[in-house]
Formats: sequence, structure tokens, C-alpha cells
Amino acid sequence: MIKNILYILGIISMVACHSSSKKDIPVVEEVDKKKSIASGDNKVGFDLNGTWGLTNYFDTIVENRELAKYRLQSPTWFAIILDIENDSLSAFGSIASDEYLIEKTSDSIATLTSNITGQQWFLISNDPELHLVQHPNSRKTDSTVYTFRKREDLEYFTQVNKDAFVIGNNVTDYFNEQLFEGQYLNSETGEEIVFAANGQLTGMDGFDSYEVRNYFGTLHMHKNLDVITFKNTDNREYRQYNWVFSDDELNLREFVFEKVTSNGKTYEGEYFVLGTEKIKLKKR
Repeated sequence: MIKNILYILGIISMVACHSSSKKDIPVVEEVDKKKSIASGDNKVGFDLNGTWGLTNYFDTIVENRELAKYRLQSPTWFAIILDIENDSLSAFGSIASDEYLIEKTSDSIATLTSNITGQQWFLISNDPELHLVQHPNSRKTDSTVYTFRKREDLEYFTQVNKDAFVIGNNVTDYFNEQLFEGQYLNSETGEEIVFAANGQLTGMDGFDSYEVRNYFGTLHMHKNLDVITFKNTDNREYRQYNWVFSDDELNLREFVFEKVTSNGKTYEGEYFVLGTEKIKLKKR
């Protein structure tokens, strides 16, 4: 594996020396950055076995209280969770999953491939983390160094059932809890709204459960806005809102079908846009 990396970096160095194109300069600088991360100083000297979570996804979403914009990071499509057991690595993303063999005698323990974009990524050990850096020959450059850290609290995501639907539900439950659970006051009516454990909801007239949209899969009709769905488990009615946190306030705005006009006739389109109904909740 080291030989392969040195071979690739050698090719890039040759291109850098003989190319006079300005657009090659940022690529060479980025390769140098990645080369330093993949240096021989970071040999695997710690236990890789366990569940690893992509911090650029889980931690960033919770910290910034936004979800949709961070699911656009391409590694989230194929590797938000890594499970490592001995020489086997299982990668799970919001669209695809895959299996790999790992090399513990090298600092670059695996090369992950995105089935969506075809891009390759080096998974590099950097005790106590794992770093994911893009293959330097990729057509579209992503300069971000993605970081995985061990997450015992996420082990249940895949240990019981590795089905993509189950993993997606676990991700939804995680963000339900991390982003929403708690007590709120409706700023207009003064009523108490409780986002409880297990997606239970009280105080929201006509609805008894809630669910954050996790943006798994490829069908997305909300134009990459954050979505929360209120449901009635008895009559199966539901309503969807865009959610935005601002300090201790949760601002909700309804989604409605986009109106499309064709041949003088107006009808509901396939996508959602923001409507006029707004709800402002204040965290207690």
C-alpha cells in the first residue's frame, strides 16, 4: 500500500515539475498537505476495532444545528459510519455501503471508493483518529480532511441490523434526540410543546410524533432545506415544516407543494416550497 501511495505521489510530483498551467498549482499544494498527513510517522499503533463516526457529519450537524447542508459532503454518501473488525472494514453511508480489507501494517489502511462519484479516498490512521483524504487524481478537488473518531454510543446503529433502512432510522432517532428533545413554549399561544424521547410529541394540536428528515437515499423534494415531520399515528395525517434554530428559539415554517403553471393551467408540482404558516417555539 505504501508503495502504491509513493507511486501516485511520484507521478503528481512529475506533473507538478513539468506543467506550467496555473490550475495545477492548488492541486500540488493539496497533495503536499495530504502527503504530510500520510507520512510514515503515523503507523497504526492503536486498536482499530470498533465503530467509527464521521465527525464532519454527526458532530458538525449537532454543533451547528443544521442537517441538510452537511449531508452534501460526498463522504457522507458512502461512509458516515465505519465498522472495523480485525482485517475487515464495513462502510455505511446515506446512499451506499461497501466492504473492504484493511492493512494494519501501513498508515494508509484502506482505499474507499464512492459508488456515486467513482472517486477514491485514502483512509489513514492518525492515532486516535482516522482521516479520510481524497485521491489526488480526482477530477473534482475536495480539500477537506474528513475525520472519524471512535463512537461506542453509535455501535447499535449497525450491530443489530445492517439494513440501510434500519441504519437510516437510527440516524433519525439520533438527531431527534440531539437536536430537538426538550420542552418549548409556543410564543403565540403560550402552550407547552414537548419533543420527547422516541420521537413522541405532545402539545402540537393533532399530532403525537415527530421525525427529522435524515436525507438518506436520492429522492429529495425539499430543495435541501431542513425538514421535520409531525405525524398522527391514529389517522396517519402529517405535516412538514422547515426548521431553523436561532439561539433558544426554534422557528418552523410549513412546506406546501410548489405551484406549476402549464398551458394556462396551474397544478401542484413534485417539489415543496415554503408556505406562509409559521410557528415560533422558545426552548425552556
